[in-house]
Amino acid sequence: MKNLLAAAAVATLALAPIAAHAEPGGHGQGHKKDKGHQDSRHDNGGAWTPPGLAKKPGGMPPGQYKKHYRQGQRLPSSYVKPSYYVADPSAYRLRTAPAGYRWVQVDNQYYLAQTRTGLISEVVSALVR
Repeated sequence: MKNLLAAAAVATLALAPIAAHAEPGGHGQGHKKDKGHQDSRHDNGGAWTPPGLAKKPGGMPPGQYKKHYRQGQRLPSSYVKPSYYVADPSAYRLRTAPAGYRWVQVDNQYYLAQTRTGLISEVVSALVR
């Protein structure tokens, strides 16, 4: 019995350096050094965006993206961009935006917001064309 325990202890000690050499969490991927690929982080207008949010609309978490804003609140700067502007407000039965304001569409919500600050002055919900 002592010989069996001694043999097990010797085998454990002999294999320990091999196990210590393996990288934790490697999952058999080998050494993945930078081979000209871009960093896994994503750039969202100068601000770092986690990889899981990089492909989300506006680079925002789903709960934040579906948020409905109210009059007096500010739209995030990611929405106050030409890609969210309503090109022809009259086609959606929206009044013409005053100088310094634009209609911004986020989901089924239309916001009349200041282009400089994102301050919302009017909200119109779920228009049907």
